[in-house]
Amino acid sequence: MIGYIGKTSEETFDGEGYFCTGDGGYVDEDGWLFWEGRLTEMIKTGGANVSPIEIDAAIATFPGVKMSQTVGVPHPTLSEMVVSCIVPQDNTTIDPAALSRFLKERLASFKVPREILFFREEEHAVTGSGKVKFKQLRDIAAARLKAR
Repeated sequence: MIGYIGKTSEETFDGEGYFCTGDGGYVDEDGWLFWEGRLTEMIKTGGANVSPIEIDAAIATFPGVKMSQTVGVPHPTLSEMVVSCIVPQDNTTIDPAALSRFLKERLASFKVPREILFFREEEHAVTGSGKVKFKQLRDIAAARLKAR
């Protein structure tokens, strides 16, 4: 890629000539590249970066979960607090304490959501293509927590 139409190379590439995609990930010891999500969606909590994709993948294996999106909600001491926004399957009630215990067995402690919020499917803000409107959902979650 040599750039974008209508943008200078300085606007497109960093000082070392790299194009910043906004994606985050890592390369393991075998040279495999792992994508962890958009940097704008990464949760920064207590000095650690947390991938919502990893948390949501674990939540998806819990019985009764239809969909989930984990977000970072502003927090006075942690920077952001890990909050999972979950839509249960129809006619299903999920016990948040049981889900937390389940996640503690599968995730590092700082990745386990401090709050679990439940939504109806129509409340889970999505685009026309079915992608979660991350910022809007984060704002809704923050408002719900503040209202408590």
